[in-house]
Amino acid sequence: MKNHPQSVVLALLSVAFISLAQLAMKWGMTQLSLQFTSLQELWNAAQYSALITNYLPYYISVVAGLSFYALSMLCWVMALKHLPLSLAYPMLSLSYVIVYVAAISLPWIGEAFSWPKALGIVLILAGIYLVFPSKKAKQS
Repeated sequence: MKNHPQSVVLALLSVAFISLAQLAMKWGMTQLSLQFTSLQELWNAAQYSALITNYLPYYISVVAGLSFYALSMLCWVMALKHLPLSLAYPMLSLSYVIVYVAAISLPWIGEAFSWPKALGIVLILAGIYLVFPSKKAKQS
């Protein structure tokens, strides 16, 4: 199976969209869960327009996250058309790296740094490096 450069771009777009989806949904649902202690309360509140306007940014964040998931899946299925799974799935693991770095960097997400998690990120990056063929291996 020949790699097509546009398939790599689509896979990377999928990674970006899935990372955005996770961050947007995390923020939106965290804010909503501070206001509503159960899903039933959240659902009931969503049915009252006055409450929706008070919490609109959080609902938008959740819907945007779901939309990013849909865009990610669209890019992913298009990328898989020409990209071998042995390369595609390691690329997908980049989303773990992106989400972790964003979660500890963005104050509105507020995740704490952890050395064991950082080591896990380093291992993911090392694994990706090992899976992707080098230029020298391609010339042989």
